[in-house]
Amino acid sequence: MTKKIMVLEDDEATAELIRFYLREEGYQVTVSSRGKNFADKVVEYQPDLITIDVLLPDADGFSIFESLQRNELTRDIPVIFVTVVEGKKEKGIRMGARGYIIKPFRENELKKAIESIMEEE
Repeated sequence: MTKKIMVLEDDEATAELIRFYLREEGYQVTVSSRGKNFADKVVEYQPDLITIDVLLPDADGFSIFESLQRNELTRDIPVIFVTVVEGKKEKGIRMGARGYIIKPFRENELKKAIESIMEEE
């Protein structure tokens, strides 16, 4: 069965790059550019993994992650932060994120992080 990944990313070019890299690996990818109602979309889509940008125009990625953690339907879905925000990796990992990738990132960095999580699941 094809693994599903949700990407929360407001920068269209970055979102398309992530989508391209992951589709190349055979993942089904859905992109959202807004944090509003993202948790509801996650419940509906039930992805195998989520990537979240920390800086969004309408929400804070950490807050969105916290809301996912509080919901029993989404709390076990692994999350990787993909962001320009440096110096917050410890916070993200302490919160329970499975990875924290700084933009700009290399294709293999993203793929390796996701692959290692998917192999565990």
